[in-house]
Amino acid sequence: MPNSNTKYQPSSINTISISSSVLLSLLRHTSEHYPALFSGALLGFEDETTIDITHAFPYPYPDQYEGGSFKSRSGSQYQKDLLENFKKLGYGIEFQGWFQSTISGNFITSQLIEGLAQQQLNNSNIFILIHDMSSINQEISLKALRLSTGFMNTYTEGKWKSKDLEKNKLSYLNIFDELELNIQNQELINLFLTSQSQQSSSPTTKQTESELQILNLLSNSNSTSQLLESLYSQVDSFNYDQNNFNYYQRQYQKESSKIQQWKQQRKYENLERAKNGEKEIENNDDWKNIFKLPIEPSRMNNLLHSSSIEILADDILKKCDEELQKSFVINKKLTL
Repeated sequence: MPNSNTKYQPSSINTISISSSVLLSLLRHTSEHYPALFSGALLGFEDETTIDITHAFPYPYPDQYEGGSFKSRSGSQYQKDLLENFKKLGYGIEFQGWFQSTISGNFITSQLIEGLAQQQLNNSNIFILIHDMSSINQEISLKALRLSTGFMNTYTEGKWKSKDLEKNKLSYLNIFDELELNIQNQELINLFLTSQSQQSSSPTTKQTESELQILNLLSNSNSTSQLLESLYSQVDSFNYDQNNFNYYQRQYQKESSKIQQWKQQRKYENLERAKNGEKEIENNDDWKNIFKLPIEPSRMNNLLHSSSIEILADDILKKCDEELQKSFVINKKLTL
């Protein structure tokens, strides 16, 4: 955890510009290795208004979970070696962030959050590019995200009680700030995919068709079931954390009731002493030596699970809407 005296300075750069060649390379890599999860370093330049991403290098091994490589020693060393090699070649590019493949809201893990938060404390312009693999067969889903100022203020304070979240106006809905993402020469990507699609209609271009499927991300036919499994897992984790918090609340209420009874009893004792002309007992904080209020558990995991559930549930609803629309169209054609 950071020093509580650390002051977070929010970034003033909220626009990310990424080269089309970098994007195609990134998408191809994450798609070819599906369902394995991959992350990597994004390198480039920054000016007063925009961060330009010119290079993307995936880590040479898959992640066991989202954000797994961010905190690992091997990941840090790989990232360091990349920058040193570029400096030897005379390139002035710097580390600007990460990319991460994921399934819907599964990327919201404590490892990813911790790694991103530590980097943002060193450079508030750092961001993460999320490639959502659950959108396969529909569209390419990319988001450039950065931890919000409210989250970073809470993180630097190191306090995750309910009152601290309220103080920083932090909830599961505003953990991240979404940045504007501009893709350079996007028309060229669309033209390439279109031309490949036309060529793939020929029976003599099986290899081209296979390559197009990779670029179009046509490799996941069970995304809905994966979303449901992920949602079940997140709900279980949320319930476990919430049960701990509910237990804390019950214990707190019990101890608070005992303390109030003790204070009331002390008040009666002082009234009796006053009637008898005796000196009242002035120290009313003796209860602290008798009773001990339970410590509220951290609400950080609750935030992360809630945010992940929100995204997963939203994606499942979208897929259900699409399936319903298809069903209505099929039913209408059958009844004509």
